[in-house]
Amino acid sequence: MLRKFIGERYFCGLDIGAQSIKASLLKSGEDVKPVVLGVFETQTHGFKDASVSDLADLSECIHKTIVGLVRKTGVKLKEIQLGMGGELIEPRFSAAVMPLVDRGTKIITNRDVEKIETQAKLLGVKMDEVVLHHFSQYFKIDDTNTALNPVGLYGRKLEVKTLLVIVNNMLLKNLIKAVNQAGYDVSNVFFSSLCSAEAVLSEYQKRQGSVLIDIGSTQLNLLIFKEGQLKYLSSISLGGDHVTRNISQELQLAFDLAENIKQSYAFAISSESRSDEEILIKREEGYFPVKKERISHAVEPVVEKLVDFITSAINASGFYDQINMGIIMVGGGSLLPGLPERIEQNINLSVKLGHVLIASKRLHNAAKYASSVGLAQLGLNKAYGFMAHPNGHANFVSFIANKIKELYQEYF
Repeated sequence: MLRKFIGERYFCGLDIGAQSIKASLLKSGEDVKPVVLGVFETQTHGFKDASVSDLADLSECIHKTIVGLVRKTGVKLKEIQLGMGGELIEPRFSAAVMPLVDRGTKIITNRDVEKIETQAKLLGVKMDEVVLHHFSQYFKIDDTNTALNPVGLYGRKLEVKTLLVIVNNMLLKNLIKAVNQAGYDVSNVFFSSLCSAEAVLSEYQKRQGSVLIDIGSTQLNLLIFKEGQLKYLSSISLGGDHVTRNISQELQLAFDLAENIKQSYAFAISSESRSDEEILIKREEGYFPVKKERISHAVEPVVEKLVDFITSAINASGFYDQINMGIIMVGGGSLLPGLPERIEQNINLSVKLGHVLIASKRLHNAAKYASSVGLAQLGLNKAYGFMAHPNGHANFVSFIANKIKELYQEYF
C-alpha cells in the first residue's frame, strides 16, 4: 500500500576521481525495484593530490558531467549523492563503554545501542574530522558476553568496538562547495568503495565473507566483509595511472598516448609467445615499432606491487580463512587484462570482475562504474529506509511493532 505513495524517484551518484568524474542515474518506481538509466564520464580538472586545486575548474567539470547525464537520460536533476575516494578517507577503530543501570540488569534496546555507537564515534574523531560511516564489530555485555547484536539481552554494562570511516571536514566542505557552485545540492556523502560494494556484492556474499578490491587511477582500496559488516579496510597509493606512467617513461611517450597503449596492449601476465611481437606507435616523425616485451617490462613492477599489497593485506587482516566468496574487483584499474588471474594465482582465492546487481540499460564496463551506481543505490536506501525493501509494507508494520516493544521494555 505504501508503494502507491512513493511514485517514481531518481537518484544520481557522482564519483569524483583523480582522472575522471563518473555519474550514474538510478530510477526507482512504484515497485521500489531500481534500474540504472545511464552513466556518463568526463575528465577531471581542478582536483589534484586529494584536494580541490581549482574550484572553478572542478565545478565546471561537475556541471559538464551532470549535463551530459541529463541529456543522455532526459531526466532533470537537482540533487546528487557525492562519493569520497579512498585517498580522502581514513579508517580508524574506536571503542566505548556505557553503564546501563546502577543496580540489577535491564533489557538492552535499540536506543541503548544507538547511544553507545554515538559515544564511540565522538571518542574516535578529532575536531576537524567527520565520520562518514561506522561499523560495529562486536558488543560486550558485562565484560563476559560477546554479541553481534545485543538487543533483547539482559545486562548492566555495554561495550562496543567500532570501525570508523573518517574524512577531513575541510576537504569535504570544499567538494560540497564545488558541487553547489556547479548548480546542484548534495543529499548525502558516502565512501566510494563502500558504494561499489553496495552495487556488486549481495548480502549473502557479505555474510559469508568476501573481499572487494577497488582499483582507481591513483588508489587501491581493499575491503573485507563478514557477517554482513565491513570488518577490514586498507589502502595504498597505487593504481592505473602508475601503470600508464611506467609505459610513458619506458617508451618515452606522452601520458595520453601511453594510456591508449595500456588499454590496447598491456597485460598483467607476461607471455613468451607475445614477447617478440611488435606494434607500431605513431609519433610526429612517423610510425616506429615497439616490442610488446617492453610494454610488459614497464607494467610488471606496478602489477607486482599491487599483488604483493593485496596478498599482505588479506593475510594481515586475520580473515583469510573466513573468505568463502572470494575476491571481487571493481574500478578502472581492475580492467587490466590478466590482473584477476595474476592475483588468483598468488593468493589462492577466486577472483573475478564485479558486475552491477541492479538492472541496467546497456551498462558496459560495469566494474568501472560500480561506485557511481552504488552511490545512487545508497541514496535510494537512505531516502526510503525500511520501504526500500520489496516487502515495504511488512517492514513498516515490523518497524512500528519494534518501536512499541522498545518503549515498553524501556519504561516497564
